[in-house]
Amino acid sequence: SSTTVAMSCTISAQALTFSAYDPTSASNSDATANIQSSCTAGGSVVITMGQGGNAEASSTDSVPVRQMIGSGGNLGYAVYTDTDRLAVWGNTEATGNAFTASGGLDTVVVYGRIPGSQSVGAGSFSDSVAVTLTY
Repeated sequence: SSTTVAMSCTISAQALTFSAYDPTSASNSDATANIQSSCTAGGSVVITMGQGGNAEASSTDSVPVRQMIGSGGNLGYAVYTDTDRLAVWGNTEATGNAFTASGGLDTVVVYGRIPGSQSVGAGSFSDSVAVTLTY
């Protein structure tokens, strides 16, 4: 008997939901969400995130400048690969989140931040970001 095992993956991403934002506060608003994947054991995986549907004109895949839009204007936010929120999660292999698949359910945390003191009006704000798993 013989066979081959192909690399394959599944992925699901939670919504990154921030608490109510206070534009009069200098404090950042932080939130987290999980991305779960299940891939063939030992496979090299990279999860990347697009610029979002409302990116600023200066935005690039390697340095995304993301915005949520709403009736109150545009609200800038960023997504990071690290808990210190220093490494912006981009849409390139170098700025994605790389890991080796365990063969079971792997969970990667998304760290989001809305910087404080942004001048926006009241309302609901949202954006949609493509999450891609490459193997």
